[in-house]
Amino acid sequence: MTLPIYAIEQAFLAALEHHNVIVHAPTGSGKSTCLPLWANSQGRVLVVQPRRIAATSLADYLAGQKQQKPGQDIGFAIRFEAQLSEQTQVVFATPGVALRLFFENRLSDYDVVMLDEFHERRWDTDLLLALLKQHKSHRLIVTSATLNDERLAGYLSAKTLHSQGRLFPIDCEYLADSSVSMPSRFDLAPRVREACAYALEHSSKDILVFLPGRAEINSCLSACRDLPAEGTALHGASPVSEQRCAMQEGTQRRIIFATNVAETSLTVPGIECVIDSGLERRTHLRKGKTVLGLDAIARDSQLQRKGRCGRTAPGLYIALFGEHAPLLAQTPVEIEREALDELVLASACAGIAIDNLELLTPPAPSSLARAKQTLSKLDAIDAQGLATELGRRIYPLPVDAELGYLIEKMPSSTLRQAMIDLAAVIATPAQLYSLPNQDTLTELAKALGEHLKHSDIALCIAALRGQCNEYLHIEETALTEAQTYSNYLRSAYQLPELERCASFDYQALIQAIARVRPDCIFVRRDNRRGGFGNGELEIRPAKNSLLGEDQEAALVLATFALAGKGKKHADTLATLCAPLTLKQVLEFAPTTARLSDYYWHPDEVNTGEGLAGEIRATLSYSYAQVTLRSMDTRVDDEQLLPALTELILDGSLFPGVAQQVSDALAYHNLYLLYQQQEQNLATAGEHLRARLVELGIQSQEDLMLIEAEDLYYQGLEPWQSKEFMERFPLQLVLPGMTLDIEYVFKAKRVIAHYHSGERKDPPKRWELPSWSGLQIRYKKASKVVDIR
Repeated sequence: MTLPIYAIEQAFLAALEHHNVIVHAPTGSGKSTCLPLWANSQGRVLVVQPRRIAATSLADYLAGQKQQKPGQDIGFAIRFEAQLSEQTQVVFATPGVALRLFFENRLSDYDVVMLDEFHERRWDTDLLLALLKQHKSHRLIVTSATLNDERLAGYLSAKTLHSQGRLFPIDCEYLADSSVSMPSRFDLAPRVREACAYALEHSSKDILVFLPGRAEINSCLSACRDLPAEGTALHGASPVSEQRCAMQEGTQRRIIFATNVAETSLTVPGIECVIDSGLERRTHLRKGKTVLGLDAIARDSQLQRKGRCGRTAPGLYIALFGEHAPLLAQTPVEIEREALDELVLASACAGIAIDNLELLTPPAPSSLARAKQTLSKLDAIDAQGLATELGRRIYPLPVDAELGYLIEKMPSSTLRQAMIDLAAVIATPAQLYSLPNQDTLTELAKALGEHLKHSDIALCIAALRGQCNEYLHIEETALTEAQTYSNYLRSAYQLPELERCASFDYQALIQAIARVRPDCIFVRRDNRRGGFGNGELEIRPAKNSLLGEDQEAALVLATFALAGKGKKHADTLATLCAPLTLKQVLEFAPTTARLSDYYWHPDEVNTGEGLAGEIRATLSYSYAQVTLRSMDTRVDDEQLLPALTELILDGSLFPGVAQQVSDALAYHNLYLLYQQQEQNLATAGEHLRARLVELGIQSQEDLMLIEAEDLYYQGLEPWQSKEFMERFPLQLVLPGMTLDIEYVFKAKRVIAHYHSGERKDPPKRWELPSWSGLQIRYKKASKVVDIR
């Protein structure tokens, strides 16, 4: 059977000889299998595939076409596994592997680089394309099923070719309450079962069901067990045997429950019907962190999914949402919806600061700045934005930069092994184990140590090391993946393999992590949510966490954030915790010390000469706005002046001084207004602080040397102040009434404000000072009366 892509073979070969080439072709047209072989005429080819399953499956298929095994003419390179040699002509690799090869030798072993399924717009393929564009040493092929080709062609100065797909008629059914119903997660498994039963009755071959993740796949598999078809799961963590089973037609009808992995790159054979949940798990940016949300797909994804059932025969497309549901037109690109730490570090490791790299979609400046700040704190990049020696060691590790930093900073071999095992569990997407009942946990703690009772960190390491098999239900697929991560990391640090792991001191590990990453320390907050905070983020222990409700603080190494409705809202659940004491928080967290509640503590024996005693206060240590410890303490010399100023202002020391200073300053201000002079006077507190400095007060013992009069404010000469105060009092006490007086000299007005008293009538003119030439008003609440 001739594939549609063959129609452009000669045009492709002619264009590739002199230009970079963009090939716009629908999924299933044959571009992923034919273009790499054609491009081999220009030299060795590296094909960058977004997904591991696609990379290995395509290599298997093309090698099989040559009656070979992968590793001869056709090979692949994915994380933890590679089958290729120096003679391999076409290599399929994931973007992460391709980036690491670029760091090593700028991909000098390859002449042509093909970025397949570029419309997925992953950050790593965007970065790789920008690096190759700047390097200008390879012929580039970019393939896309749905993309703005004109913009990409201008970016690459490339020639664009279009290939038609082969699409048979597709009948569409929409199983929804209304034509505008959006995709929904509610009652998903029973709705999928209903759709599968309908599909089995109205189609004759295999059925492909698109679901957002593994949990939904497992629940739908269970719901459909009684249907007359073989159920198969297909996702990124599927065992190789299951992947191969899904990619081969069998004698029995199949229902293949798949994630987006089956949307592009892979053409699952024998599919006549597609059931589309309309859901996917998509990353979002919330408060500077990448969180995973359950979202409705965009129209471009819907078209991709729909097209999977009309490749070889007429198909049936069943959507579990309305035909006119208001879906997004395009799936947002990753650079716009994820934290950029990995992007910035990858570019830095390539020898190009991210600011000097032209990306197809420029990152948001705020996200870029946040990523650079994070990596600078980790000492992973320098002031020029290039990778430090530490950054270059961290980036190749199959864990994120913050975990790599923790591994690097462990103070001993045994603790590094423990941290590696912990990082391996965190890097594995699937849950390693299911928690047993409380009785089993108690038995486990008695057998292996009490620290296992409330510490996810301790339990994860023990589970990975095979120490809990008789107490926990271990997920074998997740265990295999986590062990692979662990052994890879151990090999990178020349440490013993997992089966020969060294025992470690649990408390030493917790303290080492807390010392290196104090931002991972969280304290319980006094709120109804029962959350923990670190000053920037609030979390709640997830249901599968061992952290007890009575714990005061926790070390949190892994979180799962559920995207909320607003752009900033996210509910963050802690999935990997260890309890901490407040004493440990005080030791390792960046606490804030604060003096408050100053008071004068007189000596029991007072000689009567000057002040005898000392100023004391409450010293509080807090973290994340939570007070950890408070104690009574003598105020030290550094805090003496602010403490002394506060006590004078509230009248605890030198009674009457604060009133004198305030009144004298008020009259001086009023005098300057009267004279129409512009001058900013100090506040009472500023004056007292300045006077104490002038008097040379440096220690509490110096307090015995000063008297109240030393602190008075003398802004006006006595003869000036006496006469002025008599003419313009700030407060008047009349029979049955006290008034506060406000002077507005520019408006030639005086306002007498009611302050207190039982008198109800306004004051009489004869009761008031002369105030010659000034209009007088009386104000009580909202009532204003002119006094004549």
